[in-house]
Amino acid sequence: MRASLKIAIILVFFMGGKIVAQDAQFSQFYAAPLIINPALTGNTIQDRFSLNYRNQWPAISSSKSFTTYACSYEHNFDDYNSSIGALVYHDRAGLAALRTTNVLFSYAYRVRVSRRFSFKPSLQLGLANRSIDFGELVFNDQLQTGAAKSSAALEYESRSKYSMDVNTGIIGFSENYWFGISFHHINRPDISLVGNGARLQPKFSVQGGWNIALEKDVRNRIVSQLMIATNYKHQSNRDQLDIGAYYNKLPIYLGVWFRGIPLKKADIALTNNDAVILVLGYKKKGFSIGYSYDITVSKLTSASSGGAHELSTAIEIVSRKNLNKRRRRSRFMIPCPKF
Repeated sequence: MRASLKIAIILVFFMGGKIVAQDAQFSQFYAAPLIINPALTGNTIQDRFSLNYRNQWPAISSSKSFTTYACSYEHNFDDYNSSIGALVYHDRAGLAALRTTNVLFSYAYRVRVSRRFSFKPSLQLGLANRSIDFGELVFNDQLQTGAAKSSAALEYESRSKYSMDVNTGIIGFSENYWFGISFHHINRPDISLVGNGARLQPKFSVQGGWNIALEKDVRNRIVSQLMIATNYKHQSNRDQLDIGAYYNKLPIYLGVWFRGIPLKKADIALTNNDAVILVLGYKKKGFSIGYSYDITVSKLTSASSGGAHELSTAIEIVSRKNLNKRRRRSRFMIPCPKF
């Protein structure tokens, strides 16, 4: 009976018509720019390839780990004030391996308002697939008959859900600061696996930050800097705030972040505190790699959850012709962290 109840709860959580699913996330969110705001597409001199990996709560033995992978490519057409990007990310969640795969394409256009201020509107369109591994679950008829496979699993195991996803965003920026808003799932795609109408709720995000130069060389190039940044997200009846700073002294960068809203409770019995995040990275000559660890500060605790490990890497490719124009073009790039 206990096993049957557990199964029922899992199935209701994953497929119930009234349950509103929420998105996967990265602690190093600026290392996955096409996920947080499509207006960040092409924030590079020419080409950029990025890879991201997250393993959340690996110490929880009662469920499979929550893992997320993402890879993206961006190209900046500087002469046309335009950028394009392609993103694929895959998320695997929990016991029954609920899988979500998104393939998204984005376009952003830079509008120069003055010598010191520009903004970029954007559009992102794509296809999402959602599926579940019913072979990971034990159903009631298996408990009664001892069968290796359930008839219910046979009925649903081949099901997966495809849906269109529409996102948009805009970012305004100067040489030292930026601010932006983004809207995801504005078409409220139906993600139900059993056809009973479970729609993904729209997500609203606000980002912003300030880049403070601490030290410059004789050529007036920044040698060390402090980047203060934030990202607020709201989806359905949940919201989240990430706030923190990076210290960058070439080629090393360090970051400390906090995720949560301390003055607002997530529930009557739960405070809205999630994690303190430590980041360490390296960036030189167009290559960057970063590692972060989430120290869980909620009731779950890091000891019981194992926190979260995250790895990001990016390679920027610039032709010799464009390399000579790097200094001029960098004035028209969003000054947010790009690692």
